Amino acid sequence: MIIITGFIFGILGSLHCIGMCGPIVLALPVGEQSVFRFASGRTLYHFGRVISYAVMGAAVGLLGGKLLLPVLQQNLSIIVGSLLILTVLFPKIIRSVNFLSKVFDPITQKITSIIRKMLESKALVSMLILGVMNGFLPCGFVYMAISTAAVTGGYLAGMLFMIGFGFGTIPAMLAVSFFPKLISANLRLKIAKILPAFQVIVGLLLIIRGLNLGIPYLSPKLAKMIPTDGGGCCK
Repeated sequence: MIIITGFIFGILGSLHCIGMCGPIVLALPVGEQSVFRFASGRTLYHFGRVISYAVMGAAVGLLGGKLLLPVLQQNLSIIVGSLLILTVLFPKIIRSVNFLSKVFDPITQKITSIIRKMLESKALVSMLILGVMNGFLPCGFVYMAISTAAVTGGYLAGMLFMIGFGFGTIPAMLAVSFFPKLISANLRLKIAKILPAFQVIVGLLLIIRGLNLGIPYLSPKLAKMIPTDGGGCCK
């Protein structure tokens, strides 16, 4: 079920991928390639993205699951959901906090350097590396997916969610590869207007999940932790 949820998340947000990652897809080497080589290269590229998403999903799932108690997972879900909504309501305040850029900018520059080298390569394996590197580039939509994966309850659930998410973004990205005229300035403008609403919806869903309402899948009820040694019971 978790992988299907991730897939739906990816499908719903793939418009963001068209607007933000579409130019990268269009920059992928074409040359005088056969249809088979063209399709193989794009498949490897997207498979590379899924690999990087799976790694990140496993990492945040481990942090949010194995290392945190269920109650803390609920609180984390509410906090992450609230932050997603606040970044929409108060974007100027969030942008003024630039300490994260100081941490991630050197990493981004290194990844971008590798991407440039891979774009010059004609080997198919370079397409796989391109996909992996692209998956680690800063992206608000991916951050939303990672935030959701962090509260799935464990490394396996987090990994499966992000795998589903990655595959959910592939149809739109393949459409960009084969129908490049889909991307236009007007389309990007429309996407930019839709994304904040989508982010608020995701934030609300995370908050609801953390409220322990007993709704299957959406807000599952956690059983109370009962001592097994009898030390806390008085008869």
